[in-house]
Parts: sequence; structure tokens; C-alpha cells
Amino acid sequence: MNDPDVDFSYEPIADRYAASIDEAPYNALYERPAMLAALPDVEGRRILEAGCGAGWYTEQLLARGARVTAVDASAALVEHTRRRLATLGAEARARGEVRVADLRERLDFAADGSFDGIVSALVMHYLRDWSTAMAEFRRVLAPGGWLLFSTHHPAADAARLPEGASYFDVVQEQDEWARVGTVRFYRRPLTAIGDALAGAGFGIERIVEPRPTDAFRAIKPDAYDRLLRQPEFILVLARPW
Repeated sequence: MNDPDVDFSYEPIADRYAASIDEAPYNALYERPAMLAALPDVEGRRILEAGCGAGWYTEQLLARGARVTAVDASAALVEHTRRRLATLGAEARARGEVRVADLRERLDFAADGSFDGIVSALVMHYLRDWSTAMAEFRRVLAPGGWLLFSTHHPAADAARLPEGASYFDVVQEQDEWARVGTVRFYRRPLTAIGDALAGAGFGIERIVEPRPTDAFRAIKPDAYDRLLRQPEFILVLARPW
């Protein structure tokens, strides 16, 4: 896209997103299995879900015994998450809290060291500048805490670069999602991801490049073969130094 960047919000497309995301193959059969496999033990732990969307991960974390504070910048998606949690049992509901919060701003509701882990699934590529979010993640994590996030794989974004574009620039792009609408996000080089983590005092413990599942292959064989050559997402598990 041409500058200036357009602030992106899920508000106009929240209902369409919530209605379709749980069946979307790249989420349900590709990113989510990899995230759950990489997830540290959350039973009894205080977890911040940074960017809860329609609440699928919120439900999964509660099912695994976590105490969850789920936040999203979209008030409409927060309501979708609250409605999802309302269908759970009383004990699980009591361990969950959902609120509106923008990762570009200070998380004023959270005290220093108030969480044992942070989960952020396919959220960070909506932020141009990661410095505030990473600094806040570092601040609110307790000693021994961890951060697990997924985002666009820089190699996948690079493969779609137009002639004359630089891989090393952080640039806003636009995509059209079937059944959802227009989505804007930022592509960034792997160096920028590493620098943002290091600058906030995080060390990378593990990097995961997801492999598509057999279930994904059954419904999208061509995309399956492509993902074996060009991963679409990258997962990072990091801990404070």
C-alpha cells in the first residue's frame, strides 16, 4: 500500500470474522495445532491472551486450567469472546476475564509481574511498532514467565514482494479474505522480529515453523504442498533474560 498507513480495525468485519474463523483451514488445521503443541503447561497459571479475537484460544486456555485475562482492541470481538465464555461451565467462567485493550498502549489494568505466560496468536503483524507491546509484555510477566506468539513468516511475505520492494522494510500490506473482507497488516523482516524481542529483554527459546496437518492436506492439497516449501506462519517462544 501507499503511505500514509491506514489504521486497521476488526470492528467493521468482526461478525463475519467470528462466524468463519474456526473453520478456516489456515487457522483450524495449520496454525492452531502448532500453537497448542508449543504451549507450555498453563494449569493454574495466570495467562494474558494478547489479542483474543473471537475467543477460541481463550476457551482452550480455560479448558487447560489457566486463569485467563483475554484482551482485544476490538470491542466487537471482545463481545464475541464473552459470548463464547458464557457457554462454558461456571468454574471455567470464573477463571476468565475479557476486556478491551490496545497492544499499542500501556496495559494499565495489569500490575508488574502479574502473569505467568502470554499467548498472542496471529496478532503482532497488525502492529507497525512492536516496542510498546514487547515492553509491556516484559513488564507484566512474572519471573520465569514466557511469551508464545505466532505471526506471518517473513519468508512468505517476501515471496509476494512486488518488483523493486525491499524485504528489509516494515510495510503495511492489504489482503482480501473470502467471507470476511479487507484486512491490513505489516510485513517485517526476521531481523525486526529478533530486534524487537531483544530490545525488550527477551531471549528466544524456540522457533516453530508449522507443518500443515493431514487434515489440511485432505481439503487443500495444493496449499499443503506449497506450505511445505514456503511456511505461512512462524511461532516464537521467548523468555525474559
